Amino acid sequence: MQGRPTQVIGVDADTEIIAKCRRLQESLQWEDLAFHESRIADFRPVAQPDVVLSLHACDTATDEAIAQGIRWQGDVVLAAPCCQHELHDQVRHPDFQPILRHGILKQRTADILTDAFRALVLRIMGYKTDVVEFVSPEHTSRNLLIRAVKTQAPGDGAATQEYVRLKQFWDVTPYLEELLGDMLEPYLEVV
Repeated sequence: MQGRPTQVIGVDADTEIIAKCRRLQESLQWEDLAFHESRIADFRPVAQPDVVLSLHACDTATDEAIAQGIRWQGDVVLAAPCCQHELHDQVRHPDFQPILRHGILKQRTADILTDAFRALVLRIMGYKTDVVEFVSPEHTSRNLLIRAVKTQAPGDGAATQEYVRLKQFWDVTPYLEELLGDMLEPYLEVV
């Protein structure tokens, strides 16, 4: 990578996936690639990562990757979310009952809210963040990418206000907030 020494570390809790990746890595003889069997929240890197990338990490594993990217002070956090269930049971609002009574519409609403909260948390924590489509929808319906680049100190007041208002409106607590508790809480208390 542009003459820089690079090491790529893959982390997954699935034993079979890690074994398959290790076999592939060995067959290609790629020395700067390693795989570790671990939950993302439990993984401790030897060196601070510059980039944290989460590709289709199921349910709250995406939140774990984002939280770890923030905790590790990664320069870039990229997350392509997969299935998301943690807000599904929390989402309720009487004005949205015509949408929320239908399972698929409720799920999609919860997915959108989950990713909006993720993007806002990254902004609060000092990342310039956007949400983009990174693969054509004809290839996969899971084509959303949350892209965040560390550009400033934490404490974006506008993002914090938006986050708090969205939380209050839907009466939810995103899992990412729980994961970052001690780091995020001081900014949320200011509003």
